[in-house]
Amino acid sequence: MTLENILILSFLLVIVQISIPVIIDLLITNKIKFIYLFSSRDNDQDTSQFFGRANRALRNLFETLPIFIGLILISIIKEVDNSSLALLWLVSRTIYIPLYILGINYLRTGVWAVALICLIMMSIKFF
Repeated sequence: MTLENILILSFLLVIVQISIPVIIDLLITNKIKFIYLFSSRDNDQDTSQFFGRANRALRNLFETLPIFIGLILISIIKEVDNSSLALLWLVSRTIYIPLYILGINYLRTGVWAVALICLIMMSIKFF
């Protein structure tokens, strides 16, 4: 898979992950009502712990996504093959989501560490 395709899939991951908290509380826990989605959301809605976990997982993604995007772009420009590591990062970040939402802590941390190591190894390949 090309780096460009992996980059596009990472953007798709963001879109999906943005939707997950609302989907959980709208369809599964019924904490959010459909009408609330069309409101100006002036009042906070009571949400589930899964909604909170999904939001925290999204914030965690946003902490490393700019680094990932930068490394991908530099890899393309310098013609460094980081596709395997980039794909492993993407798979790790995808696996991380349900682990975080379901509260599987130690395995979640291990998967997060794999993603972080991928970023470090991608950086090292430039030297």
